[in-house]
Amino acid sequence: MEVKHINIFFLYFFIEPTRLQLLINVKNQGGDVMQENITANVSEDTVTLEFLRLDGVYVSQLVDFTNEVEAMKVIIPGEEELGQSGYQTLCFLSHAAQADFIAPDAMAKLRQKNPGTVRVAEEDKGWRQSTATAWAGRATRLLSPAATRHCAPAKERVYLRAADLTRWAPRPGLDPSSPSSAVTPFPEHALITDTSDGKPAVPPCLNESDNTKECICHLELCVNWYPCGLKYCKGKPQGGLSYRCGIKTCRRCHRHQYYVRRRDACYSHT
Repeated sequence: MEVKHINIFFLYFFIEPTRLQLLINVKNQGGDVMQENITANVSEDTVTLEFLRLDGVYVSQLVDFTNEVEAMKVIIPGEEELGQSGYQTLCFLSHAAQADFIAPDAMAKLRQKNPGTVRVAEEDKGWRQSTATAWAGRATRLLSPAATRHCAPAKERVYLRAADLTRWAPRPGLDPSSPSSAVTPFPEHALITDTSDGKPAVPPCLNESDNTKECICHLELCVNWYPCGLKYCKGKPQGGLSYRCGIKTCRRCHRHQYYVRRRDACYSHT
């Protein structure tokens, strides 16, 4: 069979790697170049993508395909002018849309043709809005061992949406309405978006000047390049069979909103 190469990657199917790490030079929307580190672990059935933004925010996205869990870890440095010291680690759990990331076994077979090339995603998937409704608590351990390790530095700042709990396979301890639930819902008033006067019960942190007051924190981040699908090429006319010959790449941005008990707990770099 005649193999037609693609501009970015080859897919090798005659080897069986169990782990792969790729370093990708990626251009963001502002024209700046950052480096992404992508690791595929076939034995754990996970893919991890990580990068450091130019403002010092570290982002690490893990997808656990077996348990259908996506864990987005964010480490945010404090801003001295706002009285914030050190850094803050957050983790957001969601149900993994498996079609949005190629599987670890396919990812582990990728090889770069030109490692120094600066990449730009082929498709922009726009914004994904995620409003957390609970602290994950012990639920992380029930959902995914890989996500548990990934989110461990965030400690109690691991968030999820009640809507996603209904999408995962039922298991003891995940019912947020149960007194013994591993999940801790936000206060009821923090989940109200509309009131009689048209103002939310809990204001956005951007509109709250008192550091002791509760508010809704807002965080935006973009993954500027990731493998989101496989490409297929046609063989010679007499064969007529298609074969995997490359990958499709995408860009996705995320808006995370979550409740904090104090304004000074919101380390938000947009």
